[in-house]
Parts: sequence; structure tokens; C-alpha cells
Amino acid sequence: MESPVNVRIREDGIAVLTFDLPGEKVNKLTSAVMESFSQAVNDLAANHEVRAIIINSAKEGIFIAGADIREIEGISEPHHGEELARRGQIILDRLESLPIPVIAAIDGVCLGGGMELALACHYRIVTDHPKTVLGQPEVKLGIIPGFGGTQRLPRLIGIQKGLGYILTGKSIYPKKAKKLGLADDVVPREILMDTAIVFAKKTMGPGWRRTEGMHRKMDLMETLLETTPLGRKFIFKKAREQTEKQTRGHYPAPLKALDAVEQGFLQGMKEGLVIEARYLGETAVTPVSKNLIRVFYLQEEFKKDRGVADAGIEPLPVRKAGVLGAGVMGGGIAELFAEREIPVRMKDINTAAIAGGLRAAYKVLTAKKKKRIIDRKDLDRKFGQISGTTEKTGFTRADLVVEAVVEKMEIKKAVLREIEEVLPPHAIFATNTSSLSVTEMATASRNPEKIVGMHFFNPVDKMPLVEVIRGEKTSDETVATVVALSKKLGKTPIVVGDREGFLVNRILMPYLNEGAILVEDGIGIRTVDRLMRGFGMPMGVFVLLDAIGLDVAFKVAGILHEAFGDRMRPSVILSKMVEAGRLGKKNGKGFYTYKGKEKIVAAETEKVIAGVRKGPSGILEKEITGRLVLTMINEAAMILEEGIADRPSVIDAGMIFGTGFPPFRGGLLRYADTLGLATIRKDLEDYAGRFGERFKPAARIIEMAEEGRTFYSPQGSG
Repeated sequence: MESPVNVRIREDGIAVLTFDLPGEKVNKLTSAVMESFSQAVNDLAANHEVRAIIINSAKEGIFIAGADIREIEGISEPHHGEELARRGQIILDRLESLPIPVIAAIDGVCLGGGMELALACHYRIVTDHPKTVLGQPEVKLGIIPGFGGTQRLPRLIGIQKGLGYILTGKSIYPKKAKKLGLADDVVPREILMDTAIVFAKKTMGPGWRRTEGMHRKMDLMETLLETTPLGRKFIFKKAREQTEKQTRGHYPAPLKALDAVEQGFLQGMKEGLVIEARYLGETAVTPVSKNLIRVFYLQEEFKKDRGVADAGIEPLPVRKAGVLGAGVMGGGIAELFAEREIPVRMKDINTAAIAGGLRAAYKVLTAKKKKRIIDRKDLDRKFGQISGTTEKTGFTRADLVVEAVVEKMEIKKAVLREIEEVLPPHAIFATNTSSLSVTEMATASRNPEKIVGMHFFNPVDKMPLVEVIRGEKTSDETVATVVALSKKLGKTPIVVGDREGFLVNRILMPYLNEGAILVEDGIGIRTVDRLMRGFGMPMGVFVLLDAIGLDVAFKVAGILHEAFGDRMRPSVILSKMVEAGRLGKKNGKGFYTYKGKEKIVAAETEKVIAGVRKGPSGILEKEITGRLVLTMINEAAMILEEGIADRPSVIDAGMIFGTGFPPFRGGLLRYADTLGLATIRKDLEDYAGRFGERFKPAARIIEMAEEGRTFYSPQGSG
């Protein structure tokens, strides 16, 4: 069997150790790979001709992607996870203790266990390639770094900065890595190995001594905080407060990681490693970790999904793009194209609108520069890919245009007819509608097979989901092209059928509407928001309504009511709030009044509510959460019945990546399976009897409950 670790010793005494996992696109640190690496390190340690070691990868764009997720998933006992971590720590300790310089030559993805291996090297040289990214994302899988990451990273870049990456799983890009002292040099991919060899020759020799501590100088305040017991105590206290606030008790791993870092500085690195391994074992067996791993697999599923069943369908290239409508959304979409070096032209009715779209795009790029994801040269080049016009000029060579104008069917049809006059025959028209029929829109087109929904979520640069909506006449080629393009833009695409609300808004709006009905029933706004935040939603029902805009929400609710009847009748409160001019964050007054970061339930809101409230509530808190969550589950089951989504994972991806449904619960329908379909049916029937027919359980739920199936059982969605 081919070895995943290959060693070549040069005439000058530099050993090049190359990771190349046979038959895999990426390098992963499986137990077998770690044993091969351990043997290679021992062999090099015994070879007195070797004067320096360079560790690199034969996989283009990948250094080491991390540990093997399957092995982490398979940990069922804490001691098993602890043993795996201790074995990895011993191997990397051996690497770090070598009396000769070890240089990691990093090009591409260097995450998790790969990052920990790089940290155990004495130096790190990274490329400036866009695919190069470093990080400790273990908390995103519900675990902590287990091969020494909680001990080495804070010692190398500082406690505060180390915690900032360990506790959040945030990525570190090359220029930022250099500033932090994590990277000793940043170079073009083409000269990575040449630079590493020169670096090795410069450092190797009898006078070499391993550099201890940070590879950069600290400023005075950092020195006072990081090198004194009182300062460190303050750092860890503040980090704990912030972590508890952010995780709200739902994610145990960040607090465990924080404790491992703190104990390592209190008791020394040796004891810190022991604690780290124990905590890795403890976190790996939690339900939270198992669910977050399921979410990881969900992401992988949709990275590979081509959107069409026919493997012979190839997506068309998108070399030039257009955006119709230069608002905040249009500007955000244009920035996505520019970020991927796709020239994009924005069109709107006047120059003021164009300027607004350009400002929106520039703001996103500036934020990326501030985070050192890109530099000034990158910003100027990418922003230069965006142009604006009030005419149809420049669209004659567009491969795809995204329409992001006002949400009115006749206006969208008019825009479609107008732009088709100049578009080339192969061009795709993608509408960013959130609820209007793609099939209906396509009736205005000469090429209905080229019309497709491409629904982005706001803010465009942050929300990972794109709903790709297939109209009745949309071709496979069009769907495949938009799915491929969405991935290129860094998004997770899901393909859904064409029915009002599609998937995300179809599920989300009844949930938001039910929140408003609960207030009519006598529940306080803050109570509803507190309970749903406690459940794990990223924001409360009414904060989200305010963010969407109450006028927008009411309009979408009306579209769904017309399509689905009384079970989606809009709450009276929504209409009354809009009549009162309370539109949400856009005008600073919605269910809450906003002043900076502060929000209060204003007297005007209480007055609107008092006019429609039915009286004091006898509803239990668990029923509040139950009504809201089961509303979503019931609607999701109907979406599967209708074929709007072809499998449960489409719904879970849509809800996690489109609404922030709590990942630690594994997804809306994963969560439904943990509740049990018989329990869900019983509760829905109870709610239907007490609160209205809108809770009548979907036929799919009744059927699965009777047959003892779940959404994710082999026949669950069939």
C-alpha cells in the first residue's frame, strides 16, 4: 500500500516530508496517517545526516484539511477520544522536540489537526494564494483542538488573539497570519519550496536553537495583560463572559477550550495537554458534537450536489454577469461576482441608485480589507470589476443577469422583456424574488427555459444560502449552471420547486406569523423572543420581523395567504403595525424602537397590541416554543409532500443556512426526529383543537407516526 507520507533527503541535508494521501483529494490526519508520520519523524530523527526538515503537501490547494471526521464521529466513549488525542499530542511533541529546524511549507487549506501539526513545526511559510487559509475550526464540530492547539497557538500569537480564533473557529488568512506572527513569511505559490529551502539553509547548523514563545513583539498593554498573573486572570474572565453570552449554554466546546488554555498557562503546557485531551474526549461524545458533524456532512452533500439528476448535463460558463437593480441587495450580489473576478454590470433607473449599489459593494470589500482577507491592491482590482449604467449597454455579452428589482410581478416582467432585447441567446435570466412565481415570470420571456430563481438572502455577503428555483420550463442546463455558479460565489445552493414562498419563506413566515398570533393571545413580545433565543434561534421572532421589515413581511404573508388559504391568514397585529407606520429597523421603529444598540418595546407598539389582544394568556412557556417550532415542522412536511423539496436534507440545509436554525440541533427535521413523529402528531392535534385548524398535522406526519418512521429513516421521505 502506498504511504501517505513520503520522504526525500536532499544532498544538502534538507529532508522534504510530503503528505499525499493515496486516492483522496485532500490530506486528512487519520490514525493510520498519524502512525506513518510518526514513523517518518522517528526515522529522520535517527538520521544524523538530516540537518533540517520541510513539511509540505502534494495536493494542490490543500496542506492538511484536518483530522478524519469519520473517526471523530465514531468516538462513543470519552476515554477513546482522550486516547486518540494523547497519541496525536505525543507524535507532535516528538516533532517539536527535534534538534533541527522544521519548516511547514503551507499552500492551501491548513485546518484543525493540520494547523496543529504546523504549530508543532518551528517555522511556517505560507502562500498568498486565495485558497490558503489556516485555522482551528474544531468548535464548529462541537469539539476542541486535541493535538496541542489550545496550548501552542496562544503561546505563539498571544493569549487574547489565540482565544479569538480557538473559541470561534474563525479562519486566518495569509496576510493576517504574518501580522500575528503565525506565518514567518508569505510568498507566491510558485516560489514556496524555493523560499522554504533558502529559509532552511539560513537557519540550520550547529548554532540553531528553537525559538520559544511569540514570533512578534507585543505592545505595552499586551505585555501587561499577557505576562502577569493579574492580567491573564482579567483576559480569561472577560473571555469567559463573552463566550457564555455568545453560546447561551448550547455549545459546551468553547468553554472547555477556554478552560484548557487557562489551565495550560496556570499549570504549564504539559498539564495543559493532559487537560486538552480529556476535554476532547468529553466533548466528542456530546449530542451537540454529533449534530454539528451532521451539519458538516450536510454542507459536504450540497457542495457535491449538481442540482440535476442527469450526470451528462454540463453547466455553462459564466464569464460576464449583470445585475438589474442597484440597491443594497443588488450591490451585494455585484460584489460577489467581483470577488470571484467575474466582471459585472449593474443597471438601475438613475445614477443615484447606481451610486448606492456601488457604495454597498465597496463597503463589503472594505470590510474584507480591514480583516486582512484582501489588501488594497485586491480591493481596487475587485472593485474595478463592477461598472454601472442606466442603459442596456454592456449586457450584450452577459452570460447571466440577476434581477433584484422591487417585488412586483409586472415590474419584474417588464424588466425581463426589456433586457431580453439585448441579451445573447444563451444568457440566463435569474430572478432574486423571495416569493413570486418563476413560472409566471417566465411567461414574459422568449426563452422560458432560461428563466430561473436565484434567491439570495440578506446580508448577501454573510448569508450562505442560495435558493435555486426551478420553474415549470426551466431547463436542466440552466439549473446546473446556476448551482455551479452559486458554489463559485461561495454559497450553498439548494434546488427547490416553484411554489409561493419556495422553501425558506414558506416555512419561516408561518413561524413569524404564529409569533404575532401568540402576542394577540396575550403573550409578551419579549417573552416570545426570549424563549426562541433560548431554543437557539439567532434572534427573536420580533427582532427578525423588524430586520426583514414589517411591510415586507406583511406583503409576503399576504402572498402565502392567497396561495394556501386560512391556515396562513396574516396576524392582525402585522397589518396594524404597518398602518401605524412602524416598519422595523428601516425607519427605526417596529415592534421595538431602536436607538443605537438599545431596543425597547415602545408605548406605540403596546398601544397597537392592546387594540387586538384577546385577553390574559393561560399558555405555558413550553406551548409557546411548541407552537412556533411545530408550525415549521408541519410546513416542512407539506413541502416534502408537494415535492417542493425532494428530500429532508434540502429542508435542513435551507433552514440552517438561510435562517440560522440552531445547528446544534442538527436541522429542523433532524430535530423533529429526536422529538418523535408520534409526539409531534399528538401535539399538533392538541394545538389544532385548542388554537385552530392551522395546526392540523400534515398527511406525511400522520403517515410516518402510524408506521413508526422518521424523516431520516430509509423510507422516511418516501
